[in-house]
Amino acid sequence: MASARTYLDFMPSHDLVEETDKQTLVLNLPGFKKEHLKVQIDNYGRLRVSGERPVEGSQWSRFRKDIQVSDGCDAGGIRARFEKDGVLRITMPRLSPVDLPHAADAAAADAPAAAAAVAEGKKRHYEDEEEEARKRHAAEDQEEHAGDDDQGRAEVAAPSGAGGTAYGFVSDRSRVVRRLLLAVALALVGAAGLYARYRMMDPSDETAPAHNATTGLSDY
Repeated sequence: MASARTYLDFMPSHDLVEETDKQTLVLNLPGFKKEHLKVQIDNYGRLRVSGERPVEGSQWSRFRKDIQVSDGCDAGGIRARFEKDGVLRITMPRLSPVDLPHAADAAAADAPAAAAAVAEGKKRHYEDEEEEARKRHAAEDQEEHAGDDDQGRAEVAAPSGAGGTAYGFVSDRSRVVRRLLLAVALALVGAAGLYARYRMMDPSDETAPAHNATTGLSDY
C-alpha cells in the first residue's frame, strides 16, 4: 500500500510586469517541470497558477498563486510559457493599449538626466567649435608670420645682391692691379735684361789678354 503524500507548501517569488499592451506574470519555479504546472482562469476573471512535484519519498512540494485579471485584459489571448531555467511567464494581453502613469513618472524622473545630457552635448559641441577656431587662427597666424619672414628674407637679400655687385667691382679692380703689377714686373725684368746685355758689351769690362796670348784681329 502506497504511503499518503505529505505536502510542503511554498510561495514562489513572482513579479507582475506592466506594459502598455500587456501584463506579464513571472514566477520563479526551480525544480518544477512543465507537467507539474496548471494555469486556469475562471468565469470571474481570476487567474490561478498551481503546481506540485515530488521531493523525496512521499514528500511533495506545492504552491498556488491567484491574481485578479484586469478589466481590460483579453482573457482569450492569455498564454503561458515555461522556460528551461524554471521561469513561468504568463502573458495577458490588453484589449487596447493604456498609458502607464509610472512610465510618465519615469520619463519625468529621467528628464533632468536627459537635459543634463543635452547640455553636456551642447557644451562639447561648443568646445569643439572653439578648438577648431583656435586651430584655424593659429594656422592663419603661422601663414602670416611665414609671409613676413619671406618678405624679410627678400628685403635682406636685396642688399646682398648689391654687395655682390660691389664685390665684383672689387674683384675687377684686383685683376687690374694684378695686371699692372705683372706689367711692371715684366718691365723691370726687361730693363734688367737690357742692363745685363749692356754690361756684357761694355769695353771697359774687357780683360787684357794674357801674356804671350794671341788675339785675333777683326776687320773695320
